[in-house]
Amino acid sequence: MTTRPSAQPRSNAGLSWLSFIIPGLGQLLLGHSLLGVQFLATAALVWLIAWPLLPGGEVVGVVLALIAVVALHLGAGITAAADARRSLSAEQAHAAQNTYKRWSVIVALGVVLLIGGLLVRWIVTLPSWNEVQRNFLFLLIGRFRSADYADQLWRLWGFAALAVGAGAAFVMAQLKILGGWIPLALGAVIGIVFLFPTVSPQVQIGGLALSLILAILGILGAIPLGLLFGVGRTNTLPVMRGISTGYIELFRSLPFITVIFWFFIFVPYVLGEGTQFWAVVAALALFTGAYVAEIVRAGIQALPTGQAEAARALGLSGTQTMLQVILPQAVRNMIPPLVGQFISLFKDTSLVSIVGLIELAGAGRITGNRLVTATFEIYLTVALLYFVFAYLLSLLARRLEAPSGAR
Repeated sequence: MTTRPSAQPRSNAGLSWLSFIIPGLGQLLLGHSLLGVQFLATAALVWLIAWPLLPGGEVVGVVLALIAVVALHLGAGITAAADARRSLSAEQAHAAQNTYKRWSVIVALGVVLLIGGLLVRWIVTLPSWNEVQRNFLFLLIGRFRSADYADQLWRLWGFAALAVGAGAAFVMAQLKILGGWIPLALGAVIGIVFLFPTVSPQVQIGGLALSLILAILGILGAIPLGLLFGVGRTNTLPVMRGISTGYIELFRSLPFITVIFWFFIFVPYVLGEGTQFWAVVAALALFTGAYVAEIVRAGIQALPTGQAEAARALGLSGTQTMLQVILPQAVRNMIPPLVGQFISLFKDTSLVSIVGLIELAGAGRITGNRLVTATFEIYLTVALLYFVFAYLLSLLARRLEAPSGAR
C-alpha cells in the first residue's frame, strides 16, 4: 500500500513569502515559533532605529539603515522559504539549517553595523573632543608633561627600550633562535635606568605611563611569588604546604583596596617616608601573586601523575622533576589564566589613585572634574586606552597558546 506524500509542505510553502514583507510572519505560520519571534523582535528593533533615518536623513545613516533593513527582510524571507521545504527530505532539512546559519550571521552583521555605525558617528560628532586633544598628554604621562620636567622627557624612551627588547625576544622565540633573553635583558636594563628616576625617590610621572610601570613591576613581583607558593602548595612537606595555603587564602579573601590601604600605611610607618610607591607595588605583587599561585597549582595538578613517576624512575630528584618535567609542560596550560590575571592587574592599577598616585584613571578623573563639559569624552578615551593594552595582551596570549604548527 503506497502512502501519498502530505500536501502540507506545499501549502505551507506559499506562506513563506510573507516573511519578505513582515520578517518572522512566514515562520510563525509555518509553525516555527521561535524563529518567527526572533525575526519579529529583530525587525521591531531595526525599524525602530531605521525609520527616523530614512526620510531625508544623512547619507551615512540612510545607507546603514538600508543595509540592515534589506539584510533583515531577505534573510527572513529566504530562511522561511528554506524552512517550508524542510520536511520534504533530509537533504532539504540540512540545507534549511545551513541557510538559517548563513543568513542569521548576515542579519546580525547588518544590525551591528547599523547600531555601531550610528554610535560611532554620534561619538565622533561630540563637541568636546578638542578638550581631549588638549589634555591627552596629561592622560598619558600626568604632570610629567609640565615645563618643570621638560629636561627629563627623554626618559620616556625607556618604554621604547622595554617594547623593543620584549618584541625582539618574542620574535626570536617564534623563530626558535637561541639567546632571546639577551635583547629582553638589555631592554629591561635600559628601561630601568631610564624610568627609575621618574618613580623614586619621588613619583614624578603619571597617567598611562604610571599604570604601565605599576603593572610591569606588579607582574615581575607576582610571577616568582606565584611560582614559589604555587609549587609550595603541591609540596608534600606540611610546613611548606601550610605556609603557601595561608598566604594564598589570606590575600584571596581580602579586597584589593584593603590591601592597598594596609601597605600604604604600614610600609612607610616601618621603612619611613618616600616608600609609598614601593608599598603600592608590594601590594600589587603580593595580591596578584596569590592568584598566580593558584593558577600554578592548578596547572601542575592538571598533568597526569605518571609524568612525575616517570621522572623519578629515571633518577631525577624532586627539584629536577619540577623544573625540567612538570613546569615546562604546565606552562602552556597556565598561559590563558595567567594573561587574564595580568589583564586584571593592569586594570586594578586604577585603584591606586585613592592613595594619591595619579595613574590613568586618576588622570581621567582629575581632567573630567576640571572639564565638566567633556566628561564623557574623557572617560571614553580612558576606557579605550585600557582596552587597547588589555586587548594586545590577550592577542599575545593567543599567539603563545597556539600550537607551533599553527603559528
